Amino acid sequence: MGSQGPGGPPGVRAPYTVLLLPLGTSRQDPGARSFFLWLQRMQALEREQDALWQGLELLGHGRAWFEGCLREAQQRQLHLGALGENFLTDLHSELHGPQLAQIQKVNMCLQNLIQEKELSRQQKGSIQPKRETAQPGCPKMQWGPTRV
Repeated sequence: MGSQGPGGPPGVRAPYTVLLLPLGTSRQDPGARSFFLWLQRMQALEREQDALWQGLELLGHGRAWFEGCLREAQQRQLHLGALGENFLTDLHSELHGPQLAQIQKVNMCLQNLIQEKELSRQQKGSIQPKRETAQPGCPKMQWGPTRV
C-alpha cells in the first residue's frame, strides 16, 4: 500500500516499489549501508503514513457511530426521565454495560495515544510539561453535560 498525497487519500493505492542499486562490492561499504538504512527508514515512514490514513478514516466512521450512539442514549434518558418513578414498567430498557466498558477502553487508548504524542512534542521543543499524578492507564477524562 502506498501513501497518499497532502490532499487526501486517493481512490487507488499504489503498491510499494523497492529499488536496489549496487553501491559497492563489499557488504561493509558505508555507502551501501547508509542507503540500506535510509531505505528501511523510508519504508517505515510509508507504513506509518498508511496506518495514520487508515486511522483517520476509522476516526471518521467512529465519529459518526459515536454521535449515533450518543443520540440514542440521550433519547433513552429522556424516555426514562419521562417515565419518572414508573420506570420499572418500561420493558424496552436495556443496559449497555459491556458496550460501555469497550467504549471506555477505546477512549482511554485514544487519550493515551494523544497524550504520548503531545508529551513527545513538548520534550523535543525543550518545554518541560507539568505532569499530572494519575494512575497508569487511567487518563483524566473530561465529560460533556448530561441533559435530562
